Amino acid sequence: MKREPGPTRPRRSFWSVIRARRAGSDPGGRWTVEVLRPLGRQTVECDVTPRVMARIGVELGRLRPLTASPRVSRVAWASSLLLACAALAFLGSTLFVLVMGGDEGVREIVGVGLSGWHVLMVFGRVAADLGARVLALVLPILRAGWAILAVAAPLLRGAGLLAAAGGVLSILFSTYVFASARKTAPRVDLQGGIR
Repeated sequence: MKREPGPTRPRRSFWSVIRARRAGSDPGGRWTVEVLRPLGRQTVECDVTPRVMARIGVELGRLRPLTASPRVSRVAWASSLLLACAALAFLGSTLFVLVMGGDEGVREIVGVGLSGWHVLMVFGRVAADLGARVLALVLPILRAGWAILAVAAPLLRGAGLLAAAGGVLSILFSTYVFASARKTAPRVDLQGGIR
């Protein structure tokens, strides 16, 4: 099958499709002001607190919990307090009977408690001795550092003064460079042209 030669469109390169055409001249600031003028007249109400609070009030009205009478609440509080006191009295009396009766479990608990107290005391002494040794090593170094800092303070003040003077000279030099460059630079108008 053969095609007959007919009018063919010139082929465009790939880059000519992607390449943007040159934009027209800049419409300037007046165009921006005209386009944005309607937006300047609009106002927005940002205070939504009254509406949210009204909606919460309506929802709370619908979800009203069942209210119990104050007398029932008082009875519940009093009974829970009495039950807590009774449980504490039962626990205390049981513990008292076990300690006075010479129960083997209580003797073991007391022995474990005394051993634990002894271990804590030994660890406390070891930690105190270690802290004393570390301080004995670190304190002379800190004193030497403090003495060096006291000796170097005038030198550091002088270096700070020298750095400040260098900063002032740098600012003065930059001011001179920008001033001389501004005098010799061509003048440019707002449209980007050179006068």
